[in-house]
Amino acid sequence: MQNAYFVTSSIAGGKSSFIKIVQNLGFDTLNADKIAHELLDKNANFIAKLFDDDNLILNKKIDRKKLGAIVFNDLKAKKKLENFLHPKIKEEILKKAQILEKKNKAFFIELPLFFENNHYQNLGKSILIYTPKELLLQRLMQRDNLDENEALKRINLQMPIEQKLNLADFVVHNLSTYEEFEKNVLNFLKHILKVIK
Repeated sequence: MQNAYFVTSSIAGGKSSFIKIVQNLGFDTLNADKIAHELLDKNANFIAKLFDDDNLILNKKIDRKKLGAIVFNDLKAKKKLENFLHPKIKEEILKKAQILEKKNKAFFIELPLFFENNHYQNLGKSILIYTPKELLLQRLMQRDNLDENEALKRINLQMPIEQKLNLADFVVHNLSTYEEFEKNVLNFLKHILKVIK
């Protein structure tokens, strides 16, 4: 898909901020996490059975906090959930992306684990929102009210940000203020839109 741009980073790196900026400029976007949340709720009973835990269901939906506590602390459980969810997420993203591709205009897909799973390579270009690990840690602790240990655990579940730097088609830096980041995004878009035209 020549109009698809996959936006990725590490946790608390600025993916959602990037998406907000491009949405405000009128671009179409897709969000893998949102699709995942919808699939979790749709398959709540199956997932509760998968983990043999009925307490995972709250008001007929998955209690994401409880599920998160399980998968962030147990790699086997994480793998089990991913094996079930990832093919379904990909199917949904592809279905929606193919509709957007027909508009013949750049669109952006927010996908946290673009480099961690190989399902999406060759489907579009990748944009890495780059924030160094120390800053990621600081932002994550602040954003999610986590202690350093818990925040590090979540960051370390993903591929190191420096490694992603070498794999990305494009890099947008997110190193200081939101205003500075917004400027970087706009400069990047000017460059990209020239490429697209």
